[in-house]
Amino acid sequence: MSNIRRRFVFGEPGMQRREIPEIPREAVREAVANALCHRDCTTGTAVEVNVYMDFVEVVSPGLFPEGDAPENHLAGADGGLKQRNPGIAQALFRSGMIEQYGTGIPRIKRYCDAEGVKFSYRQTANTTAIRFDRPGAQVSIEENASMPKHIGAAKYEILDEAERIAITLATERGRVTRRELSETAGIGKMKAVQTLKTLASKGALIWTGKSQNDPHQYYCLPSND
Repeated sequence: MSNIRRRFVFGEPGMQRREIPEIPREAVREAVANALCHRDCTTGTAVEVNVYMDFVEVVSPGLFPEGDAPENHLAGADGGLKQRNPGIAQALFRSGMIEQYGTGIPRIKRYCDAEGVKFSYRQTANTTAIRFDRPGAQVSIEENASMPKHIGAAKYEILDEAERIAITLATERGRVTRRELSETAGIGKMKAVQTLKTLASKGALIWTGKSQNDPHQYYCLPSND
C-alpha cells in the first residue's frame, strides 16, 4: 500500500489531515487473503501484488474450482463449494484476516463501490487475477465550518507533498517559515520559498514580514473574519 497514491483531505474537525488511499485498504487486504485461500499450491509459484501506473493487480496461482466463478459470488452465492486450502482458510479466519468463508468477493465489491473504484477479474491459463483501476492522484480540500473560508476545494484540486506539509504546519503551529518547511519536507531552500509563494498567490497562505530579506518573515493561514 505504500506504493499507491493517497488523497489528502483537509477540513476535518481540528483541521487534521486525513489520508485516503486511492484503492481501499480493506479491498486489497481481502483480495490478498482470498488469493492465499484459493491459490493452487501445486504450481510452485507465489501470490503476486503488482502495482502499475494505471492499476493494481493481485495474482493468484490457479483457477476457480470447476463449477465456480467470480460472478457466482457477486450474485450472492453462499460459498458452499469445496475449499482448495481449508487449512490456510482456517488460519486466516482465526487471525481475523477473513470474516466468513466464501464472502470475500462481495466485500471487495462493497469496499470498491463505496469509494468509486472499479475492479474486475481475469483468468489466464493458470492464474486468477483481480484488478483494481487506479483513479489517479487527486488531493482535495473540503470545506466545513472549521476551515478558513479562503481555502476552498475549487481552488485546490491538486496539491503536491510540499504544499500539503506547508498548510499542515501553518495549521498546527499558526505559522510556517521557509526554514521550517525546508527541514520538515526535506526540500531545498529555493523549493521551500517557491512553494510558500505559490500558496500565497493562490490565497491559501498570507505572507507577513518587513521585506523579502526579513529573517523573521513567515506565512500563516488567512483569517476567517
